[in-house]
Amino acid sequence: MPTRRSQDRACSKQQGIEMTSSRSAKLAVIGSGLMGSALARAFAAAGHDVAVWNRTHSKAKAVGGGTVAFEDLVEAVSGRELVVVSVSNYAASAELFSSQAVASALAGKTLVQLTSGSPADARGGLEWARAHGVDYLDAAILAYPAFVATDYATVFYAGSRAVFDRHLETLQAIAKNSVYVDEKIGSAATLDCAILEAYYGGSLAVLHAAAMCQAEGLDPKAFFAQKNSFLGLISVTADAAQGMIENNDFSGQQCSLNTHVAAIEHIVRLSTDARISSRFPRELLENYRRALGAGLGEQELPAVFRTLKQD
Repeated sequence: MPTRRSQDRACSKQQGIEMTSSRSAKLAVIGSGLMGSALARAFAAAGHDVAVWNRTHSKAKAVGGGTVAFEDLVEAVSGRELVVVSVSNYAASAELFSSQAVASALAGKTLVQLTSGSPADARGGLEWARAHGVDYLDAAILAYPAFVATDYATVFYAGSRAVFDRHLETLQAIAKNSVYVDEKIGSAATLDCAILEAYYGGSLAVLHAAAMCQAEGLDPKAFFAQKNSFLGLISVTADAAQGMIENNDFSGQQCSLNTHVAAIEHIVRLSTDARISSRFPRELLENYRRALGAGLGEQELPAVFRTLKQD
């Protein structure tokens, strides 16, 4: 994906000024990788008092942007009302907070977990937080580090609505579009994974389509020029699927699964004839054929949903 770094740096600076909070919060950002550093600088640019900590202290010192680096984790979180975590994974986070001294320092504070993980990871985090008297929000950021504090950033939050509302003004320093998803602690991670699956699956399909064009001697530019066509089809299908899933009714008069399967068979044949990888379209075909085997051939494409709820 394009980073557009120079534009995003300018946008971040502008957004930092625009989102300066009327109330300065004292917070800590744990983790000084690319994302953690971007988060910390955005909070500081919005006028907040930001402590940063990283296992490698030199990385915390390099964050800059008005932040204060601490060598000791207990000192970093002490006296802070909000602690934002952005480390490699939940296991690394759990290791950091396994110390009784750190757990005691976090008691009574709000912990926002921005580390990528699964809904099960989020539930484990909440269990730990409850056991140690810590308010907990599990969050997922849909942005590259360069997009933090710009209009391109979205952060999903799950957990107590009261806790989210209490810190919303502060949290909007990293993303104006701060979205509360649900009280269920795993809901933010679920929505994040769902969006990413659509992104990664769709991106692979786009790249394979370009490879088919090139293999057949057609300039991929001709395919990319039709971006609005296939994105429009996806949008129409998503809208239709929403209602069909809600009503558990996949009947219709537009195009049966039988017809869609025949189209996918053409894609597999083209890939095979052109001697490019046919693994992806074959996987598609297998999933759609499974729906035919379940007797759904005369229903609309979203009927495949019924066969995806079990392995």
